[in-house]
Amino acid sequence: MSAGSEGEELPQADGPLVRVRLHDGQRLYAVVRRRRREADGRWWYDLRIHLPSATETRGRLTDEPAPVDFRAPAERCEPIAGQAYDQVPTERHGITPAWVVEEPVYFGVDRGPARIVHRGACRACRDLARPATTDQARTALTRPDTAPCPVCRPDRQLNAAA
Repeated sequence: MSAGSEGEELPQADGPLVRVRLHDGQRLYAVVRRRRREADGRWWYDLRIHLPSATETRGRLTDEPAPVDFRAPAERCEPIAGQAYDQVPTERHGITPAWVVEEPVYFGVDRGPARIVHRGACRACRDLARPATTDQARTALTRPDTAPCPVCRPDRQLNAAA
């Protein structure tokens, strides 16, 4: 763990943390998953926290962390010194990202990959997709549950640039 600006220890996280000010004045740490500049010029952050959740294991309830995603305007998010924000996917309204990672939704018994990597302007992307940096897209393609789009073939360019 590393120390926050107030001398307290920062929680373990899978990405850069910010301190978020809630409407009632509470402050909490959240992981920055993405940031987006909207058409009105305001920046919004996609954030994740983990809250306690009852999970049944072998007929017994256990206390497990469950991810909760939410969006907050940038003015509610305070950067923390020492956190690496340079790898956070960034979108600007009206600008196409270089890469997107889609999480397809399947109906019925036929299933495909959990994630599909596309070039940013690919029209074959149909379901929930998030922008990705080149490193994130390349890393996603190394996972066994991820496939390149058969239409735009991002793996050709990503593998050539490696």
